[in-house]
Amino acid sequence: MGQTKKRNYDRYTLAYKQQAVRLSEHPGVTCRAIAQALDIHEVMLYRWRMESRKGELKENIHMKPAPSSPKRRKSRGDPAQAKEDELIAAQKRIKALEKQLAQRTEELDLIKKAQRFFEKQKR
Repeated sequence: MGQTKKRNYDRYTLAYKQQAVRLSEHPGVTCRAIAQALDIHEVMLYRWRMESRKGELKENIHMKPAPSSPKRRKSRGDPAQAKEDELIAAQKRIKALEKQLAQRTEELDLIKKAQRFFEKQKR
């Protein structure tokens, strides 16, 4: 079993959270639409809304500030950075597809073994 990688969590300022909550409270606007527009999970937005109602919405001061993850980082006119981000995303996709292919291959092998077993049982 391999080691797990440390996840890079995004951190949001209090002002950002408050602005997201204000946007989600507009009539005729769904939380899902706001969450997609802000590129956050809608459950996070619901949690921020609940914390805002309770008066518990605050900034994560105990966490060290960290640069945003490459997924959320926008390259500002730097074509080399944009290509690097694109390459990283492609590598992640390839890795996920290889994992999925290995899982499907394993499933097929198992089905073939089960088929041979049941054929022997019928005889």
